[in-house]
Amino acid sequence: MNIPPEPSREKRNSVIVRAAVRLPGGGQSERRVRNLSRSGACIDNDGDLAAGMMLDIEMGHITELTGEVMWVKDRLAGIRFAEPIDLDEARKPRGVTAAPKAGWMTDINDAYRR
Repeated sequence: MNIPPEPSREKRNSVIVRAAVRLPGGGQSERRVRNLSRSGACIDNDGDLAAGMMLDIEMGHITELTGEVMWVKDRLAGIRFAEPIDLDEARKPRGVTAAPKAGWMTDINDAYRR
């Protein structure tokens, strides 16, 4: 009996990235991404994920990401993305902007400024 070879899995990179995950019922929570590839991720599971669920995810500078929960084990879950992602964009911190370097904006948060 010939067993077909399993398709090669894309290399995963160990990361610690935060992601905002929206569940099908509308609830949202911050999750820790443990490893990441262009096609999927392993995230923390708080017991509210189940195989087959569709999730909306915001990670790094990627705001419109859809993924399916492929497996759930202990406190982890495997997610497969609907579309391949840019790993550099996913690793960038969310909500961080460049600090102003000139003009009146440089002192806007100065406690001693009147």
